[in-house]
Parts: sequence; C-alpha cells; structure tokens
Amino acid sequence: MNVSEGVNVSEGVNVSEGVNVSDGVNVSEGARQAPATTHAPQDADLAGDLYALIVFLHKNCNADLFEAVGTLDLSLSQIKLLHHLEDQPRELSLKEAAEVVHVSMPAASRMVDDLVRRGFAQRREDEDDRRMKRVCLTEGGRTAIRQLNAARLSGLEQFAHTLTTPERRALANALANLLDRADIAACRPETVTP
Repeated sequence: MNVSEGVNVSEGVNVSEGVNVSDGVNVSEGARQAPATTHAPQDADLAGDLYALIVFLHKNCNADLFEAVGTLDLSLSQIKLLHHLEDQPRELSLKEAAEVVHVSMPAASRMVDDLVRRGFAQRREDEDDRRMKRVCLTEGGRTAIRQLNAARLSGLEQFAHTLTTPERRALANALANLLDRADIAACRPETVTP
C-alpha cells in the first residue's frame, strides 16, 4: 500500500510493513510505526493486533446485534445451531445438532423443540430410521439469521463511518487481499456486492 504525499496518519494508527510513507506525510506522536523489516510479522504480533481490533468492534459495534438477539430471545447455542443449519446442504440428525453446539442430547432436544415451536426450525422423522429425528431450517429461521446479520452489519457500517479517508483506504486494501480467499469471500453478507 502506498500512503501518498500529504496524508496525515493520526494517533493510534498502526503504520505497518508494506506501507510506503512518502515525503510530506505526518505521522503523529503516539502512532505506532512498525519496524522497517523485510519479513512478515510474527503470528503472535499479528494475532494480538487482530485481537485488539476484534475486541474494539465487539465493545463498540454490537448494540444493534444485542438488541436483535434480545428481540428474538435466542441463546448463543440456538444462534450457533441456526447458522450451522443454514450452511448445511442437508438436514441434521438430533445427535449432529447436539455435537455442533456441544450440548447433551436432552439439551439439544429441548433447544430444537423451542426453535420448532417458534417457527425457526422443523423436525421430522428420518425416512429410513423412524427412531431418528432430522432438523432443518425454516424460512422463519432464515429470517432470524438475516435479522442478526443485518444488525452485525449495521454496527460495522457505523464503525466504517468513523474512519478517516486514509484509514478507509488502508482497511479496504487489506480486506481486498483477504477477500481473494474463497473461504472468506463466501462470508460476505448478501446485501454487499464485491
């Protein structure tokens, strides 16, 4: 990434490897400037920086998400199961559902019963083994997931709005490289186009 002439890198910004700081750039006192090296940062350093960003985002960008979770009255285990059901090309057995959320079979059964009662999931007997129950997502469950995702996205949009132009460019460039990975690009929200 090339930070061009006249850009002011404000306090607290991490100017990291690969940034070309040209003539006329003002790096304010207190800004962290990574050492000029030719090797990639250590995993622990990178993880620590990423951790700081994630903690900041969780602390400052989740008000809409918490409101949506409260409105939907879902537990974290139920949210995890709904997301897992959305990602599956097939119905899950009750045993698989229990394994996904790391709970006992009786707890999974109660959780699924609640999701079924509220219209977020459907339970049916397995066609080959009537003793086995299968679970799948309903349109109501998909709607709940869309509400949660919209709330997450709203908080991140609010954060993006606070970024300076140089911060926006730096973040966009870093994300563009990461979004070249299909596994990351697959997680883009439906409402955002590449």
